Parts: sequence; C-alpha cells; structure tokens
Amino acid sequence: MENNFTLLYLEDDDVIRENFSEIFKTYFGTVLSTSNGDEALKIFKNSAIDIAILDVNVHGLDGISVATQLREEKDEEELIILMISSYSDREKLLRAINLQLFAYLIKPVKSKELYTVLDNIVQTLHKQTTISLNGSYVWNRDKKTLLYQDKEVKLTKYEKVIINILLDNKNSYMSACDIQEKTAKESEEKNCSNIVQLLSRLKKKMNGLNSSSEYFIENCYGIGYRITVK
Repeated sequence: MENNFTLLYLEDDDVIRENFSEIFKTYFGTVLSTSNGDEALKIFKNSAIDIAILDVNVHGLDGISVATQLREEKDEEELIILMISSYSDREKLLRAINLQLFAYLIKPVKSKELYTVLDNIVQTLHKQTTISLNGSYVWNRDKKTLLYQDKEVKLTKYEKVIINILLDNKNSYMSACDIQEKTAKESEEKNCSNIVQLLSRLKKKMNGLNSSSEYFIENCYGIGYRITVK
C-alpha cells in the first residue's frame, strides 16, 4: 500500500513477528519491528511513529508498559496503539483501559479480524493526514506537502523534515538544538545555528507568499520554536 505511515511492531516470537511483519508491509510504508520493549522505546524516540502494534506478553518491559510510555508522549490523534495478547487477562485489560487503544486483539488473531482492524487504521490515518496550520496553511503528513491557499509551496527536503518534527512535538517548544538532535545522524557534527538559519529562511519564504505575514511557527525568545495548529 502506497503511504508514508510508519509502524512500530513489538513481538518476541520470531516466527510470528516475521509473518505479521510481511502482512503489515502491505498496509504501511515502513515497518520497524523488535522483540524487546526497551528497544521499542528507542525506536520510538528516534523515528516518527504513526502506529504501534504491541504484544502484551513479551520478555522484559511488557507491551502495556511500553504503551503507557508512548501515550505519555502522544495522544490518540497523534499515535494509534493496538494491543495483542495471548489470552484475555482481566488485570492486563484493566491496566490498558486508559491508554486510548484503537483495538485489543486476542491470540490467535483471526485473519479476517486483523485485516478489518488494519483497514480501519489506514482509513483513520488518512483522515488525520491533513493538518490545518495557522495562517491558511495546510500540511499533508502523508505526501509531506505544504499548501497555502490551496497552492503547493516548494520546500526543501530538510524543511519538510523540520515541519514534521515540530508537528510531532506540537504541544511543546523545541530549541534549535532539540531539533538538530532529531535530524542529525550520530556521525554528524551538531550545529544548532544551522537550524536557526534554516528556520529564518523558511519564515522569509512564507512571508513572501502573503502580505499579512501569516506564519505557522512561533519563535519564543530563549525558549524555542513551536508549530501552531488550528
């Protein structure tokens, strides 16, 4: 399926993880899988995750503990979480009740049930793809395009990456160094001033599109940057 959605999949059974991953690849653009809860959190920290499918009963940090930490970072409009369990455990279900789960499936998962849930997830994500920003701008997360008054704005690859990062953290301010940390590879030299310059050029580009200087990134001196969503 052609989309840019990224799935995080936690399952410690190697055979199940491999088989399900192949199914998930037909639904989502990128599938990142692991057998370890701590590794799942690292993947989440370093990647823009749209969906998390987590098995409850894995070794070490279990699926519900992982989901709890993920939900502290993103609400249900920012991250879809699906839990899978080997059995109906009342205590685990009660632990999961406040996690805003998209679904809770019991193993062995029936093919028809799985496909229905995956179809529903994709439909939900597509509905959430278009985001209205401040100043008559619209961002399409799937296509990574920015529209101003229904016309596409030409952006560099790096500008698109930064807009996505700010959207992933839209409820808080990010310093230039915070943004650089999210974009730079481990081997790259960290240079926060590059981000400041890039954001300054992006603002000038947007100001050139309209006479009212409408913009969608707020810069609070000494605190950082934050994207403003309608």
